[in-house]
Amino acid sequence: MPKRKDGKENAARASAAEKAYRYNRLFQLIRNGGTTHDCIRFAVNTWGVSEATARKYIPEVRALVRKDFEVDRAQFAAELMQQASSVQMEARRTGNLAVALGAINALAKLANL
Repeated sequence: MPKRKDGKENAARASAAEKAYRYNRLFQLIRNGGTTHDCIRFAVNTWGVSEATARKYIPEVRALVRKDFEVDRAQFAAELMQQASSVQMEARRTGNLAVALGAINALAKLANL
């Protein structure tokens, strides 16, 4: 392996399983509202990779994000309806009737009523 220009030692290459773990970890970060910058900073600080290496992870992570939304329209609508129903039930349980009504309205829109 060629020597690094910055004088640091070369890190061992991550295995395929380790890369898959890293991609999934960064996917979870984005799913929870993280940005690309957050992912790069996390990878550098957590796994000790260079910023350039962390940037190479991003296209794979973006592919995971796209794949997560590759569902047909009917399935997506059903999932949204289930979420709105759960919000409505929780809102009623806690006495937040304005939120419950909003969830019911969202369900009606999803059902095209």
